[in-house]
Amino acid sequence: MRNLLLATATLLGLSGAARAATPPPPAPAFVDDGHGRMSLRVDGKPFLVLAGQPHNSSAWPDRMGAVWAAADAMALNTLEAPVYWQTLEPQPGRFDFTETDMLVHQARAHRKRLALLWFGTWKNGAMGYVPDWIKQDRQHYPRLRDADGNETANGLSPFGAETLARDEAAFGALMRHLRAIDAAQHTVILVQVENESGQFGTVRDHTEAANAAFASPVPDAVLRAMRVDPKGGHPNWRDAFGARADECFAAWSVSRYVNAVAQAGHAADPLPLYANVWLRYRGLTQPGTDYPSGGGVWTVLPIWKAMTPAIGVLGTDVYTNSLAEFRKGVLPYDRPDNVPFVSESGITPATARWVFDTLARGGIGASQFGIDHQPGDPDLTPALVAHGRNNRLLGPMAAFLADAARQHRISALIEDPGAPDPQTEIGDWRITASFGAEWGKPSPTTAPLDALAPGRALVVPIDATHLLIAGMSARIELQPKDDAAGPHEVLRVEEGHLTDSGWSTDRILNGDETDYGISLDPQGEAVRVTLGP
Repeated sequence: MRNLLLATATLLGLSGAARAATPPPPAPAFVDDGHGRMSLRVDGKPFLVLAGQPHNSSAWPDRMGAVWAAADAMALNTLEAPVYWQTLEPQPGRFDFTETDMLVHQARAHRKRLALLWFGTWKNGAMGYVPDWIKQDRQHYPRLRDADGNETANGLSPFGAETLARDEAAFGALMRHLRAIDAAQHTVILVQVENESGQFGTVRDHTEAANAAFASPVPDAVLRAMRVDPKGGHPNWRDAFGARADECFAAWSVSRYVNAVAQAGHAADPLPLYANVWLRYRGLTQPGTDYPSGGGVWTVLPIWKAMTPAIGVLGTDVYTNSLAEFRKGVLPYDRPDNVPFVSESGITPATARWVFDTLARGGIGASQFGIDHQPGDPDLTPALVAHGRNNRLLGPMAAFLADAARQHRISALIEDPGAPDPQTEIGDWRITASFGAEWGKPSPTTAPLDALAPGRALVVPIDATHLLIAGMSARIELQPKDDAAGPHEVLRVEEGHLTDSGWSTDRILNGDETDYGISLDPQGEAVRVTLGP
């Protein structure tokens, strides 16, 4: 018996040692495969961000019940939630992480990941969330000045050395705390540095330090990024950029500040960092008036990318229900050095299309702003339902979709009211989506004009003979793209589910379900199509 007990103890000890020797999952990271394809990895696997964000001042205990109710109703896998510098550092050098801890613990209870949003020096191009003691001390934390030398109403100078030092210290303290409480569990997978950085009331800062920098030679990195030939000299900003000089200078001054804050955070905890952009689109043309001057808008995007190596992604904050406007806003950020990410969008039924379009561009996901009901809000129920259907459909196959997006293997077929039916070609096949179709009748050639929740679908090759088609409120038809190539046929259509464990068939579709194309249910549906030669 003694020998048996010893043997059992030995086995248990070895088992425990083996478990202890198992390395923990790797920390979240942006990963570039070396071919210009970047993805977000969480626990070592590709991750698709299906996120929502509450209103700006909702990250308080009394408000979080409504936030989590919306997050659960939408089946989010990630909540974007703000961390306020104003309350994190109520006195200089004294940090209070109560609200951060609340968010982390509640996210774990609700089985969600977190993207924390650092509301530091900038929030919507203003200084509303900086500590009170900074607002009250203009000598050490100087305000922006306009071209007449007047202080602007609600902005801090990006040349305030002590302001930057304080922001770096506070953000570094936040990141150290996250490492202390979350290094093993990886609840927090992303951190946003500042929020829609930039300035209103002036195109550029006109403090004494800013004016001296403006009269100095432009840094070589900026000239290279903007493809300006110095012609053997070292031009100042006006000589190099002419009428655009003020905004280019603002972009340099703000982006280098944001990067310094990001670097301070990365030194404490190398979590993936991103910054979000108040876009220049929808007819916006005036920096400092229509949008925050100095932010990473498309006209100065090369400066931002050159000056922010610590920022993995510049996300787009897209507020429109128009597919054309959405694409115009997002397209400039689909670059070899920047993976698309819709960091904020409005929450309406129409914006449920954005994650489909983003995936087709190789993006890492999308988030909707204002998911929690507020007094006076319109009824959010239709939007919560539309986005919830997305997430319930896409969530179980998120790792597959994230990896397919990284490889640019996803096509999106999206309803655009009044527009022709979208098509894509995969191999020998032409795939068309129509919307508003009725059983027994030919497919419409254009989408209806009054769609409340527009149809959307993804088409993804699984292997040489199988396609995954997933979406809702769409009829999908497959035809050979070249009749001369000989007959092709669809051998099988299976309704089911794709998860990390593989494809699971619920039923095989034929007859009424396929005679007029494959009709995707408004609730959301996934099918696997087997293609014959």
